[in-house]
Amino acid sequence: MTIALALISILLLILYISLWRRYHRNIRKVAFLFDALDSGDYSFRFPEYKGLQDDRLLNAALNRVKEILQHARDEQKEREKYYELILNSVDTGILVVDEERGIVLQHNSSALKLLGREAVSHVSQIKEQLKEFSIRESHAVLKDRRVRILGFSNIKGELANQEIDSWVKLIRVLTHEIMNSVTPIISLSDTLLGHAEGEQHEGLQVISHTGKELIAFVENYRKFTAVPVPQPALFYVRPFIERMEQLVRQTMPAAATTSVRVEPADLLVYADEALIARVVTNLLKNACQAIPDDGHVDIHAYANEQEQVIIDVTNDGPPIPEDVAAHIFVPFFTTKKDGSGIGLSISRQIMRLSGGSINLVSTPGTAPTTFQLTFN
Repeated sequence: MTIALALISILLLILYISLWRRYHRNIRKVAFLFDALDSGDYSFRFPEYKGLQDDRLLNAALNRVKEILQHARDEQKEREKYYELILNSVDTGILVVDEERGIVLQHNSSALKLLGREAVSHVSQIKEQLKEFSIRESHAVLKDRRVRILGFSNIKGELANQEIDSWVKLIRVLTHEIMNSVTPIISLSDTLLGHAEGEQHEGLQVISHTGKELIAFVENYRKFTAVPVPQPALFYVRPFIERMEQLVRQTMPAAATTSVRVEPADLLVYADEALIARVVTNLLKNACQAIPDDGHVDIHAYANEQEQVIIDVTNDGPPIPEDVAAHIFVPFFTTKKDGSGIGLSISRQIMRLSGGSINLVSTPGTAPTTFQLTFN
């Protein structure tokens, strides 16, 4: 009897130890599962086809939990990529900033482009720059911390585009009405000229001549609204700039000089070469007219940190007064006696349709004068 009780006690002890080991083994499996998931490791898998049936069932259940959580993580990553693509497709700059520490937690590509930076880590780095933009701000809670969401845009560029659209619409209406009114007058005066004599003949000649001059005047301004749709293609900047420089050299004073710098030498730009030639030719022609007899015109093409292609046209002529600089891109505005006032406005229209911009980057009232073309 004593021996039987001893055997039963030993068996119960062995069973208890076995159950205790299985229990702690299973506890370790569950702990391992959560530790791996917490560290983002989903590469493990518990064996489902060996060992005791209870162990196989537990392993299958743990693998199922891992697969469910892994699927949820993958879906979350896909949504994050989707939202990131949306954020990077808008022209508005977006920054997510930790309110307490001022650390930039997230930003889109437009934010870096507008700020002219390769990276932003703290909002204090761009505090002054943000004053130049139109800003919209909201607040949210992200992982138990308050964040500021800043949306900012270049309001100057938006206003410039609206201004151009307004000028185009106005010019189209005016030229249409003038042409409709003047054309019949010219036709009628030319018809009556064959039957008129003396003072009547001279008066009709004046009417016909004035009408034709007005038509030519209107046709000149219609060019502003008739810029063709750009057909962009890649082309090398150096041979293009050298060709433009050779064309305008013939109109320069004999003692004047030019210089061309292209960095790197194989710099490429994606644009409509024929349309950009009109812009560069206009800038060079204006520069040649502005410089003295022994003046200098410099053309500098390069790529900036944002991989935009930049072309600077600089001349050492008299500085542009501040009151003139404020209106140089306005259609019909000119300080030249025989100027039409549409050269720079057409250039701005071409650059806008090409996805770029043209700006006077030198300070008004100071020399030298630099106009800058930017290709995004």
